[in-house]
Amino acid sequence: MNIKAFILKPAMLALTATVGLVGCGSDNEAITQAPDAALEKNDCFWVGPYIREKEETNFAYPDTGAAYWHAGYTLPVGASLKLLGEYPYARYMSLNSYRTDASPAYAIADSSIAPNQGGINPFVQGNIRNSEFRSYQVSVLQGDAPDVVADNTLYDSVNAGEQTVLLYRVYVPNAGQDLKGGVNLPTVELTLQSGEVVSGEKACEALESDTQLVEIPVIPTQTYGFLRQNNPAINSLVEDGLSQSVKWRAAYNAQYANKCAFLNQCEETPERQVNWYANIDNQYATAFIDNSIKPVVVIRGQLPVTPLTLDGEIAFDESQAQLRYWSICQNEYYSQKVTACLYDEQLNIQPDGKYLIVTSTLDNQPSNANSECGIDFLPWSEQGDGFALAQGMQNNVHDGLLIVRNMLPTNGFSQALQNTQTPGDEEAVMGDYLPTAEYFTKQEFESLGCEAYLNL
Repeated sequence: MNIKAFILKPAMLALTATVGLVGCGSDNEAITQAPDAALEKNDCFWVGPYIREKEETNFAYPDTGAAYWHAGYTLPVGASLKLLGEYPYARYMSLNSYRTDASPAYAIADSSIAPNQGGINPFVQGNIRNSEFRSYQVSVLQGDAPDVVADNTLYDSVNAGEQTVLLYRVYVPNAGQDLKGGVNLPTVELTLQSGEVVSGEKACEALESDTQLVEIPVIPTQTYGFLRQNNPAINSLVEDGLSQSVKWRAAYNAQYANKCAFLNQCEETPERQVNWYANIDNQYATAFIDNSIKPVVVIRGQLPVTPLTLDGEIAFDESQAQLRYWSICQNEYYSQKVTACLYDEQLNIQPDGKYLIVTSTLDNQPSNANSECGIDFLPWSEQGDGFALAQGMQNNVHDGLLIVRNMLPTNGFSQALQNTQTPGDEEAVMGDYLPTAEYFTKQEFESLGCEAYLNL
């Protein structure tokens, strides 16, 4: 899950500057996405999974290459907490903690977690990925991380008596494995102030563990209606001779993103702090698109090298890798729903290492946008921006939002999104690794034939 937020502007209904868990209400409040009913409860501590396939959990821009679970709890006075787990059979796993405004506070990812004695961490270069000896434990400590952090420790960055929110993520389970990557979710072990150690339901009761989905606010209805008088795709349209292309922007923070996209107020140096329960290990770039300009958008770029894991490779090998993971998603901006994503191992790669992706609604899908022609297709939501989520509103049906993720760049990869520093430097920093996106009619793209990549 990742980016989205409010914009601070007094004339716009005095929007709140924070993005925490907000209840339903008037236009001066945020509509929330959480349903009344509890979702699946996992070992009484985790709630989820948050995935596209469940309508009630498709919000906050999830990546279809991943599954997410959250835990919300309040640590009893004097108690300490441990999570006992097994490394999943997957590409990536992490635990993130969040501040009360839903911004990421601290994370510990798979390769940083030492295994229990006799175990093997399958995310360390060269290690065997499929050993059955894969257990670990992580301590969760209250407060901010110190200058020198302890091994196998997650810091929750909240004060005593405040609720902690953790997210557990699994990306790209091995083929044939379930969303959890073939292992159980981490279990909780709580040591009370008395010294008593409890687990299971007793621990969850003492922690007052969440049973409901986490609540994610969307932009207040009137505010978004005001902003959407300006079309962000038109604002970012780049005219280059006869072609029309799309502007990509690295993510900084929510207020800046809305001001820049909708109001063209882009001339500042914003702080980089992505909210909405973002993953610290990811960085994002976004592009607004509009199929009333032309109904087909063609995306090209150089795919960073990522480790191969989907087919259950024996050893973890990122010796040649540039990123741990890469994906591109098509999304509804207002509703935060993801329509579809493609991640690195799903792409058809051209001989020069580049990809060619077409996005359009299904009725405008070009006949040559298929795997037989080496062209990947990303469906465009019929709901546009999903504004009809708000009572009495209508979707802007032509809207689309593309999000690209770069995860955990290796030290030698200087062209990752993480290396952008100021708005507008994306192309200079990323070069061919920043996608290009150009508008076509269906007929224009079909005229390129099955060799479209060579004919562009």
